Amino acid sequence: MAASFIDASHGLFESPKPYLGATSPQLTLRTLKYSRDHLSTLETDCAALCPRGPLEDRARYRYVRLQSPEQIRILELLPAQEPDSRLCFKVYYADLEDLQVAYTAISYAWGERDPDGDRLIECDGLRAYIQPSLHSALVRIRKRKPISQFIWADALCIDQVDKDATQTVQDVADSEKSHQVSIMDRIFSHADQVIIDLGEGYDALSTLDKYCRISQDLWSSVNVAAGTSTVENSIRTLKQWRLPTTSSPFWDSFRHFMYRPWFTRAWVIQEYALARSPVFMIGTHFRDQAFLPDGVARAAQHLEILYLHQSLYQGKKKLNGPIAEAYFYVAEKHKAVHQIYDARSSMSDQRTFCELLDAATLYFNTTNSCDKAYALLGLSSDKNIKQDLYVDYSEDEQHLSLRVSQYLCRRGFDIYPLYHCLGDVDHKYASWGINLTNTREGLANTIGPSGHTRRSVFNACGAANFVRKLSDLRADGLTVRGWVIDTIEKFMSKSIPHDEKLVTQSDVEDQSVWQGYALDWMFQVATLQPLKEDEFIKCCWRTMIADLAMPGVGVGQGFRRLREWAHAERCINTVDKVVRIAHKKWKGILPKSQKIYLSGTELNDLHIHGESWVHALGRKLALGQHRKTPCLVPHSARKHDKIVIIQGCEIPFILRAYKDEKGEYFRIVGCAYVHGIMDGEAVGDGSHCRDIEIR
Repeated sequence: MAASFIDASHGLFESPKPYLGATSPQLTLRTLKYSRDHLSTLETDCAALCPRGPLEDRARYRYVRLQSPEQIRILELLPAQEPDSRLCFKVYYADLEDLQVAYTAISYAWGERDPDGDRLIECDGLRAYIQPSLHSALVRIRKRKPISQFIWADALCIDQVDKDATQTVQDVADSEKSHQVSIMDRIFSHADQVIIDLGEGYDALSTLDKYCRISQDLWSSVNVAAGTSTVENSIRTLKQWRLPTTSSPFWDSFRHFMYRPWFTRAWVIQEYALARSPVFMIGTHFRDQAFLPDGVARAAQHLEILYLHQSLYQGKKKLNGPIAEAYFYVAEKHKAVHQIYDARSSMSDQRTFCELLDAATLYFNTTNSCDKAYALLGLSSDKNIKQDLYVDYSEDEQHLSLRVSQYLCRRGFDIYPLYHCLGDVDHKYASWGINLTNTREGLANTIGPSGHTRRSVFNACGAANFVRKLSDLRADGLTVRGWVIDTIEKFMSKSIPHDEKLVTQSDVEDQSVWQGYALDWMFQVATLQPLKEDEFIKCCWRTMIADLAMPGVGVGQGFRRLREWAHAERCINTVDKVVRIAHKKWKGILPKSQKIYLSGTELNDLHIHGESWVHALGRKLALGQHRKTPCLVPHSARKHDKIVIIQGCEIPFILRAYKDEKGEYFRIVGCAYVHGIMDGEAVGDGSHCRDIEIR
C-alpha cells in the first residue's frame, strides 16, 4: 500500500540508465516531498490505493497541483493484461530538467471535442476520460511493446478542467496550462522520441513508400516549382518511375489521407521540428522522419504536376476530372506540409515570430485561436519572446490579438498587422489587432512579414515610408500618416463567399453565378463614370482579380500583374465574351441550350482568369465617389467608407470614420484593390498627407 501511495505523490524519479524501450526500468524515488497542499488529496489517493467495484463507479481522477513552472506529469502506460483491456496509467511528477527517465511525447490531432464520445481510462486506479483520437493512438502504442512505456500527452498531462468547474478551479487550471504551454517546446525536445499519430491505417501506404525510395538528386530533376524542369519533361520522367498515373485510384485515396487533421494543426510544427527522433504512426505502421518530405510532399508535388499538365495542355474537359478534384483538396495541405518539414531545416532557427505567424495563420488551425500565437513561441528566433509575449489562457482572443500586434510593432513588423487585422467587427476591441482566426484573405496575403507585396506587384503609396506612433488619445490607438483618396459611393449587394465556405471544387464552380450579379451591377453603374460601357466592364474584370494572374509560362512563380502578360487584353476579351453570353442565358435572352465554342487558347485564358479568383473571395465590387474607378473591397464595406492610402503601405485600405469626445478616428475594414491608383498615381508629390488615427 505504501508503494502505491508513493507512486501517486509528488516526487522526482530516476532510473539507473535512460529507458530506451529494451527493458522496463525499476523506478526509484530520489526525493519525496510532502506539503499541506497534498493533504486535500488524501481522500482521493486512498480511493486509488484500494479501488473497489467497476471503474465506471470509482471516483473521478483529480489533478494534483504542480509545484513549480518546471514540473511536469509523466504517465506510465501499463502493458495490457488482455488484448482488449482498458488503458491504465500511473501518474508521476518531476522537474523537466532533472528528469532522468526517457519518455515518448505524442503528437496527434485532438479532433472535435465531444464529451459524450470520450473514452474511459484508468489513472492511478481512478476513472478518467480522453478523446477518441488520443485513445486510439495510445492503444496502438501499447500494442507496439508488451512492457511499460513512459508517455507525455497534453490531454492527460496538463489539467483539462471541466467546463462546469468553479471559476476558482478554472483559474488554477488556466494558470497551469499557461505555464505548461510556455515550456511545450522543451517538453518535446527533451523527449527521447516523438510519435506522430496520423490516425488509423492507410491502404496506399506502400505507394508513398515508393516516393521515399527515390533519391533526392533524381527527384530534383522533376521540380517544376524550382525551375529545374518543365511540366512536359517532368511528366515523361515520372512515367518512367512507375508512379501513379492520372487514372490511378491512388489520388482519391491520397486526397482523403491529406485531409487527416494532423497536417493542419498548428502545434505539430514545433512537435515535428524539435523532436530528437520523430516517428510517424499510420495505423500500426511506423515510418521515420523522412516520410513527410520524401513521401507525402513528393506525392503532392506529383499531383500538382499532373494537374498543371491537364490544365495547360489538355483543355477544359480535363479540368473537372479526378486529378483536378484531388488537387483542389491537396494544394493547401501541401503548403502546410512544406511548412512543417521546413521547420527542421538548418535555417529554421533564424525565422522570426512574424514569419512563423504568417505561415501558421495561412495554413494551420487550432481549437483555441490563441494557440495560433502560442504554438510558435518555441520556434521563434526573437530574443526574449516568451517574456515579451507571455502565455496567458485567462485572456480572450481579442486582447491577445492587440498584444501580438503591439509586439510586432516593437519588433519592426509594423505594417503586417494592419493587413491581417480583425477589422471593424466589435467596437469593444481595436480593429488593428491581428486576426488569429480567419486569415484566408487573398489580397491581404500578398503582403508578407516585410510589409511589402510579394514580388512588389503594387506600390500605391509611391516612395513614402511608413510612419507610426502609439496614440496619445486612446490606449489602443495607432497614429499613422496617409491620404484619404476617395469615398465609396456604390457597391454590390452580393459578395462572393469567403473561401472557408468553399469546401469542394464544385462549390467554387457554383459561385460562377456571382459573375452574373457582377455584370448586372456593372451595367447599373456604368453611366456614373466617364468610360464607355464596354471599356468600364473590361476594367471591372481586371479589378475583380486585382489585376493579378498566373500565366502558364510563369508556373511556380506565383501571381504577377496581368498587365505584364503580353496576352492580357486577349484574356479579358475572352472573359467578357463568355460572361456576357452566360449572362444572357441566365436572363433568358438566349436559350440555355445555346453553346459557346471556344478555342484551346480561349479556354486557357479562362482558366488563367479563374485561378486569380482567389483575390475576389469574400469581396465585392464598388465604385468611388470622386475618382469613379472600380474597386475590389471587403464584403463588409459600405457607403461612405473611405479609401485611404497609408504611407509605406503598398495596397490601399478601406477605413470607417468615427467621432467621439476626443475627435475623429478610423477603424480598419480591410484592404482593397482600387483601379488606377495601385502604382502611386493618387499620392502625386506627397502633399495633402495627414495624421490618421486608427483604433
